[in-house]
Amino acid sequence: METRRGFLKKTLGGAALLAAAGAVPLALRKTQLREARSPLRFFTVEEYSIFAAVAERVLARGPLDLPPDLAATAQRRPLPPSAAELDVAGRADAFLAPLDAASAKELKQLLVLFDNALFSFVTGGPPRPFTRMTPDEQDAHLVRWATSRMAVRRTGFQALKRLTAAVYYSSPLTYAAVGYPGPPYELVRTVNASRGRR
Repeated sequence: METRRGFLKKTLGGAALLAAAGAVPLALRKTQLREARSPLRFFTVEEYSIFAAVAERVLARGPLDLPPDLAATAQRRPLPPSAAELDVAGRADAFLAPLDAASAKELKQLLVLFDNALFSFVTGGPPRPFTRMTPDEQDAHLVRWATSRMAVRRTGFQALKRLTAAVYYSSPLTYAAVGYPGPPYELVRTVNASRGRR
């Protein structure tokens, strides 16, 4: 998140959109709910469900367009776990729990706006929440946000994408799939030993 209080408020219009997201009738925001695997500390069930849907599309496995030598190496590695298998939304919930109130409010407003059926419709998407779109519609929704002329949408997309990737790739269960051997614990122990530390 770019700043403590204003990572989404790039424009006055962006601030107004985030505020309006909470004012739209609940009937227009029928999020498809998911059951969290553990008690939530940051997200509501609705927010958890939205973030889980976003993570699944951001991290969706697609065909790798790699040079032949890299493609052969990638094929020898195990498949990475999916966002659902890793419960990226649950991990994000734990990671975000200590977030300050102002930043938490902005992120929560962003999630509600992202899943808002009316906002999707007026910005060229289907009149359904993100959580109820087909995978192809969800991908198109992400592209609309990523390439929007509205700074709040572009910034919001980047915030969700970066948070998703950071939470996912911080898990040791993803290391083998990307060829990462893991943190250099032995190197750290050797350096500390040479400096007389434990």
